[in-house]
Amino acid sequence: MSREPCDEVYVVREGETLHSISEKCGDPFIVEENPHINDPDDVFPGLILKITPFTNR
Repeated sequence: MSREPCDEVYVVREGETLHSISEKCGDPFIVEENPHINDPDDVFPGLILKITPFTNR
């Protein structure tokens, strides 16, 4: 699966989940890197996330 590059700062869009963003951006540690996420199921459009693609680690 080819992933589109994601910026370090990512704004959640309508219909996205942490899982879909993780797959899209190649970052399996979104929850750990974003301590402001209290409930991984409570993701909403406009939420700002820090993204660190796994390939850059």
